[in-house]
Amino acid sequence: MEEEKSILTVALDKETSERLRPLLARTTFTVQAVEQASEAAVLARHQKYDLVICRYPLPDMKLREFVATIHQDGSLSAEASLMLLTIPEMESEARSGITDGGRFLVFSGQESLGTLDRGAAHLLGVAPRHSPRIGTSLRVQFQDRPEVFEGWVVNLSVSGMLIKDAPMLPIGTECVFEFKLPNGEKIRGLGEVVRHAQPRRERVAGFAVRFKNFDPKCRETLAAWCDSERR
Repeated sequence: MEEEKSILTVALDKETSERLRPLLARTTFTVQAVEQASEAAVLARHQKYDLVICRYPLPDMKLREFVATIHQDGSLSAEASLMLLTIPEMESEARSGITDGGRFLVFSGQESLGTLDRGAAHLLGVAPRHSPRIGTSLRVQFQDRPEVFEGWVVNLSVSGMLIKDAPMLPIGTECVFEFKLPNGEKIRGLGEVVRHAQPRRERVAGFAVRFKNFDPKCRETLAAWCDSERR
């Protein structure tokens, strides 16, 4: 699977957080949310984040002060990129407070999820990805009896998926998975539970399944669909 990226969100209102949920719920993102920029600045100095997503203006710090704090020498997040979300009337003002242009993007908070996803992907150096609502079944062999569990895929790539609303399975559990893509094509294969989501940080409860192998032609079908979603 892709290298895990760490994201810190700062002072996002409930509506924006909900709109960003599909973007942030990837299997390869860990997310921590805080309300105050001062708290975020302390966290970012002592913990590595790849991307900081925050509201502009910040509630308790000037933008220049905040950026200088997290990017100061010795900060574990000195290389973190920054995405600012603001109202359209304040986009120019937000940009004027930024001097390190290659690592920053400013968006209106009303931009489409696709635009925000592509922006975050650019800053993180990963491929954009949508999180379609796809139902899946998992068949697990427990000792002498198989059991079938149902859940929802909230993040999907050619290497794995994040599943919610299914009973939590132990890490290392092998399962036969089956789901239908939105275009109706069926994907089936063998996977392994590799980690549990962290609800307080990722805002979703569930577990990640890494794909180990696929039924004939299923990998190619999934890869083609994922490629089409990135365009």
